[in-house]
Amino acid sequence: MISNKVHSAVQDFAHLFINLPDTELEHPWKWKDHDEEGIRFAFFVTLEELRQLAVTLSTPSTTLGTKPTPAQHILRQYHAAYMDLQAALLGHSPEDAERAPAEGEWPVRRVYAHILGTDIGFTAVVRYALEKHRAGTWTPERMSDEDENRLAGMSEEQYRALSRGPLEEMLAYHREFHPAIIEEFSKITDTELDLPSTFWEETRFPIRHRLHRYEAHFAQHTVQIDKTLVAIGQAPSESKRLIRKIHAALAEAEGMMIGMEKTDDTAILATASSISERTKDISALLD
Repeated sequence: MISNKVHSAVQDFAHLFINLPDTELEHPWKWKDHDEEGIRFAFFVTLEELRQLAVTLSTPSTTLGTKPTPAQHILRQYHAAYMDLQAALLGHSPEDAERAPAEGEWPVRRVYAHILGTDIGFTAVVRYALEKHRAGTWTPERMSDEDENRLAGMSEEQYRALSRGPLEEMLAYHREFHPAIIEEFSKITDTELDLPSTFWEETRFPIRHRLHRYEAHFAQHTVQIDKTLVAIGQAPSESKRLIRKIHAALAEAEGMMIGMEKTDDTAILATASSISERTKDISALLD
């Protein structure tokens, strides 16, 4: 995946703005000939740079490797959904994560525990199907509890401890788990995508379906988190809405790297440097 330098630069930019009142976006700031929109214009400059980076990374002269496989394309879509979820959670306190929107409804932390647990479960299902098909021993029966724990990389007790802990611990675990999924499953072949897999349903869906379920499940529960935040009085500010757009652009650029063997880092480093310098410039103005 993409150099951590761009990802880190975007996170620093986001943390500078995340809790900034909308009125502060009017603070004077000039970028080249643009001097009438205040520091909010920094969002649009950053957005353009990230989109341009994605275009640059898509050109054969920049990236060495073959055209993305269907599995890699699906994983790009999954990564975009993951990044949207992370952006939705930025700037909220641990107390916000524990506040239920209404009696009997899930707080944000509980929703995220479900999302993460499902990601882990989907991964075990795909790993099991691939393992059995590659060994020539696949049968339609469900995996055993022992196989599920082995392929999930944790026991049921370990998962319960993680899911009942603070949101920040789940986020930290997911930050490690998510790229590992992408790296591992980016090697799935076109033929393997159409092989059957077994989960709780009676239908033996193909592995292709399992990979698409990651994104679809994220979409379902990111909307739930959005609604929950509004219900507890944490509707997104203008800055938070714009940061979500920035993360979508970052996800596209990062997605271009999935499955690629080697990349000319020139554009990556230039983009990271530009965003970092902009963040420092505006931080100094706000101070």
